[in-house]
Amino acid sequence: MKNPKEFLSERETASKFNKRLKKFIEEYCNHKDEHRKSLKLLDIGCGKNAELFFYKKDDDIYYGCDFFGSINTKIDNYTIIDLSEESLSSKYNNEKFDVIFCGEVIEHLFSPDELLDEIKELMREDSILILSTPNLGYYLNRIMLFFGISPFFLENSSEVKLGRKFKFLGQHNKTEGHIRLFTYGALRDLLKLKGFKIVKIKSVPVWDNVFDQIICLLSKSLSADNVFVLKKDK
Repeated sequence: MKNPKEFLSERETASKFNKRLKKFIEEYCNHKDEHRKSLKLLDIGCGKNAELFFYKKDDDIYYGCDFFGSINTKIDNYTIIDLSEESLSSKYNNEKFDVIFCGEVIEHLFSPDELLDEIKELMREDSILILSTPNLGYYLNRIMLFFGISPFFLENSSEVKLGRKFKFLGQHNKTEGHIRLFTYGALRDLLKLKGFKIVKIKSVPVWDNVFDQIICLLSKSLSADNVFVLKKDK
């Protein structure tokens, strides 16, 4: 039986630049424009290609961390960490960051609560956390559940996706290691519980189709994914 690190190392889920990462970059650039100083960036779960690294401003310092022994992109500050077993504070003792990226990470952890507590310790008063995770309340999931089909993002086997009935819905596709899933409301509740203030929320599609793009304009609770911009709540 494979341990969690071996399992996840075979499933690269942050490898391509997409509309979600575009929102990450936009919010980082907005923060940069507001502060006009050299910023320290931390990319939690940067992936093998560290896509966000290529969009940093020249005077900013980028730190990336993930559980891979090595990554494809050469960056100055890469840290190996297994967030299921190790703490951020043990890796970044006394460090403070201006912008922290945490995209599609918390759904892979047994305790996202612990990660959010540690992220707060790494933030200054004016730092921002840019976070995203799939939305279990996605409108297609509600339709699928009505017909007894297991929703997108939910994984009930450690090997393959089940309950989807049809191959085009992902039946028997390889799982991605999702453990905790949130509706839009549940994620807001968790962020409030952990002492974060919501600055902005932007809905983004996971799949590039016109219906998802329209839903993103109409409803955050029905969108496939949401990008949260957060600050520490004083």
